[in-house]
Amino acid sequence: MRKLTAALLLGASLFAAPAMAEQITVGMAAPLSGPQAYFGNTWHNGFKLYVDKLNASGGVNGVTIAYDQQDDKADPREGTLVAQKFCDNDKVVLGLVNFNSGVAQSTLPIYEDCSLPTMTFGSNPSLTKQGYKFMVRPVANDLAGALLPAEYALGKLGAKTAVIVNDKQVFGQGISEIFAKNFEAGGGKVLDTLAVAPTDVDFTAVLAQIKTKKPDAIYLGAVMPQLALFAKQMHEQGIAAALMVPDGGYTPDLIKQAGEANVQGTLVAIQVPPMDASPEIADFAKLYKAKYGEDAGPYSIYGYVQGQILEQVLKTTKGLTREDMNAALHAAKVKTAVGELEFDDTGELKVAPSYLYKVEGSDFKLAGQK
Repeated sequence: MRKLTAALLLGASLFAAPAMAEQITVGMAAPLSGPQAYFGNTWHNGFKLYVDKLNASGGVNGVTIAYDQQDDKADPREGTLVAQKFCDNDKVVLGLVNFNSGVAQSTLPIYEDCSLPTMTFGSNPSLTKQGYKFMVRPVANDLAGALLPAEYALGKLGAKTAVIVNDKQVFGQGISEIFAKNFEAGGGKVLDTLAVAPTDVDFTAVLAQIKTKKPDAIYLGAVMPQLALFAKQMHEQGIAAALMVPDGGYTPDLIKQAGEANVQGTLVAIQVPPMDASPEIADFAKLYKAKYGEDAGPYSIYGYVQGQILEQVLKTTKGLTREDMNAALHAAKVKTAVGELEFDDTGELKVAPSYLYKVEGSDFKLAGQK
């Protein structure tokens, strides 16, 4: 009788236990070490901030979110290893990946082959023109990122001539070419296009060539720490042209490494609004500082936004397979901290704002937006 009673009690307890909630895993890849670690870590922190809030409230429709965070070191070879790891893990149903266009160029075919939907940060416009069906880009591409600086140089600075310098990498060369095209389309003249190696730290020879041409503006398509080193050496050489750089320069390290006096007036184009642009963004900035003990990084807000996109995907997906998640991701129309976001058939944002900041003192001040 005791055995029967115990069995009945055990059966009752099993029947009364709630069903275990489902859990998905998001694969997260970015440069977490090396010169670009600041960008990768703070971007991912923004995403984790939102996801941790979702999990604390029970998830989305009972689904909680785990994340597998990997360091791709901004290296295409490392990126492909990480991509294959995510592909081979059936629990990973979405990827938050590819901070760098060069890495994205190598990894997107791998993600496509294993039908893993991704939100990529790689901004080269060609990435969404290759027919990928499992990727979206929830940030502006380089067409937007290089248009505002060209318009500002022509309209606000009255620049008539420019020299273009790039690091021969997918991102740096691509965005510098777009700037040059926009500058010339607006009536400016490109005096020369010069290339440097991505490992160069001494720009004496290049700057000597530039100095003889006396351009009104210089556009440098590269990443840190080259942006800071170039700005420092340019100032030391007495070149008075306006220096314009892409989003990799939107970091306190640009000012610290170049030296505050050497980088004044430098213009940085990025997709990120000021942290006081709206009450929601200001609230995000407070939450971020409370959680991590430091100010949000350049792309932390977009990590947070990608968490908001994921929430909408989980609310609307028919199931938790990669294919189901991909369909919901492409169809998502989401009110986020940076506005309502929606993707076109190629995975590109239908509306993608961009911003231009000028270094003033030890800070970045908003100079323009589009």
